Amino acid sequence: MREAWRGLLLALGLCAGVVRAEEEEAAVPAEEALPAEEALPAEEDTRLPGYVEISGAPESASDGGLRVSVATALLRPPRGYYPLEVELHNTGSTPRVVDIGVTATTSEVRRVEVSRRQVEVGPRQRLSAWMIVPVIARNGIVRVESPGLKLRAFSFYATEGRAQPVLVLGTEKAFEEGTHLPRVEEGRLSVRFLSSENAPRELAAYVGHPRIVVAGDVTALPADVWSALEAYAATGGLLTLLHPPRDVDLRLPLLTRSTTGVVQPYGFGQVRLCAGAEGCASAILADAAAMDADATLPLGPVRVASPPSRWGGYHGLNMMFPLLPGVQAPVGRFLGLITLFVLAVGPGGLLLARRKGPVALLIAVPAVALVTCLAFVGWSVFVEGFDLHATRCSVTWLDRARDRAATVGFGGYYANLEPEPFQVPVLSALLSSDVEWESRPIEADWTRGMVVTGGFLSARTYQEWGEVAVAPSRARLGVSLEGEQLRIRNALGAPLAEGYVRSGGGWWKLPALAEGAEGLATRLPETTRDTVTEALRPTQEMEQRLDRVLGRMWEPLPEGGFLARLEGPGRTFSAAIPVRLHEGVHLVRGQVDGP
Repeated sequence: MREAWRGLLLALGLCAGVVRAEEEEAAVPAEEALPAEEALPAEEDTRLPGYVEISGAPESASDGGLRVSVATALLRPPRGYYPLEVELHNTGSTPRVVDIGVTATTSEVRRVEVSRRQVEVGPRQRLSAWMIVPVIARNGIVRVESPGLKLRAFSFYATEGRAQPVLVLGTEKAFEEGTHLPRVEEGRLSVRFLSSENAPRELAAYVGHPRIVVAGDVTALPADVWSALEAYAATGGLLTLLHPPRDVDLRLPLLTRSTTGVVQPYGFGQVRLCAGAEGCASAILADAAAMDADATLPLGPVRVASPPSRWGGYHGLNMMFPLLPGVQAPVGRFLGLITLFVLAVGPGGLLLARRKGPVALLIAVPAVALVTCLAFVGWSVFVEGFDLHATRCSVTWLDRARDRAATVGFGGYYANLEPEPFQVPVLSALLSSDVEWESRPIEADWTRGMVVTGGFLSARTYQEWGEVAVAPSRARLGVSLEGEQLRIRNALGAPLAEGYVRSGGGWWKLPALAEGAEGLATRLPETTRDTVTEALRPTQEMEQRLDRVLGRMWEPLPEGGFLARLEGPGRTFSAAIPVRLHEGVHLVRGQVDGP
């Protein structure tokens, strides 16, 4: 009993002490209550206004008459792809056929050959073979094979660094002379230098980088390299020229003005023409600071929904939902079939065994299981079918003067079977989701351009892909005056749903026209403003995925300019893939043919 009373008194004393401590703590002012937390200073950015070069000593090996050198440390952009250089030197007197394969470790801890290329190296020739690697492959192995030779495998890795990534075409000396930015240990820029003469020719090698700088003489670049860089800017990239050439208006035909020192719109992207080293360096550092301050800024021309998560739903982390209806498994119907199967083999089987005996049960249970399996297969065949289902949306900047079109778009795909390999043009690229741990890397053969051999779409899995392309196009919208009327000829290559054109100082509303058809436009009141094109704003799904480039579509139209909404598969290269189209929404902006 004494021990019980002693324990009770001790407990009461402890409670009283806790209450007094809480009252004393409450009496202390807020700034004195937690001095340790306020004493902690905010984390300072110790990076200097300079750059850090991302590079590593290349690995080399030789066998017979072939010497191979592979880069080991690469700059990894936020999305898309990065180029990996494999230098081949044939010291012999006969040509050699060389097969190069890049095998990467994916998020699922399995090795996949993501890139393959076959090249022929002439006698005593030295060339750079560029392997385009998806950013999901952070490291991997390069295998080089040639008949009669045995070369070891080369390992590589890609890193982002602490600073904002910048891809520079030119030498380190030219970059420092053009920007006066020093090379430091901890800088605000992570830079990778590529040789201007041996730079990649494919748009995919550049499209994932948020900014690209041409440090040397632009006129010295090979024509196909410059075409890829110009397409990069036209489809949403930021291209900086440290030394703009005199004929910059001819080399960048979509420039509306050639003002130096400021960022200028260029198609769906931007171009900066530097006027001096100090101003250019300040602008590049300001871009990096803005990206550091706001991590939500879009890093590419198009963003797409992540693949279906194994842990729940199709929306992933970016809160986007599928563009196709019915891409989720019919769980309710399948549960109904399973319930019927359980009832048939459970209570039904017991009843059958009592009436007909165990032999009948041995026959009935496999038969019911076979019927259930056939029901599942029948649903897949007759309801879902074997077609590739798709929804496609895009925006196109029509460059009628040069018969070409710059397009940024996306598509949602679903099929029971994985599609066949298909070709991607040189000035085009596929962009996947930013959510890497749920993504499957694209597998491609780059021997004759990009041929997608795998990874585009898994069977019975919904997948979205972004697309950018600059391609030749004869699409046009013809207009002609007939008295007080404006006649429209639709030669845009797809059905015209609606649109607006500015002609004769006024606004006209385009009629709905089939491809190749003609019709009369409706003149709008003189009080109509430039905001009339806002009526063409697309759905929320399209706004989410193209929010960075859609703003260019709503800029005021010049005289003779038009903005139209089309239907159909669209203008991107994926339109050549046979699909069952669920929906197609495409915006086209350009100049009319006619008065």
